Amino acid sequence: MGKYIVNSSIRNIGYQVGAQAGVHRYLMDEPTTVRGTDAGPNPVQYLIGAVNGCLTITAQSVAKKHRIKLEKFDIKSIGNVAKHDDGTSEVDEIAVNITFRADIEGKDKEDFIEETLAQCTVHKTLEAGVKFTFNFEQE
Repeated sequence: MGKYIVNSSIRNIGYQVGAQAGVHRYLMDEPTTVRGTDAGPNPVQYLIGAVNGCLTITAQSVAKKHRIKLEKFDIKSIGNVAKHDDGTSEVDEIAVNITFRADIEGKDKEDFIEETLAQCTVHKTLEAGVKFTFNFEQE
């Protein structure tokens, strides 16, 4: 996989931050309720989106490897931010709800889920410090 470089710069508009990863540019901000301009997702939303994206890409890779016909893989995740007495905060829990459609059952389904979770780089990186709960629903 290698190393990844992301460059970020303050934009001096609300709390906007411009970021660039390779040729891809994106914007982070905070909601207007905390003096941002709501011009883009906040960093926690990007973090949760990274979990969802990594799980989905990993599921596709696992399905391809095992010749599983993966027709659907939808994720809705909810992150909880704990606020501490010293003014700091952290994402302490992410509840991940996955709905998928695939031509697998029983042990094959369990193996697919287990391998997807084990190989997802972002989940694996965060799991030591963030409590994850997973709900898988197969259609």
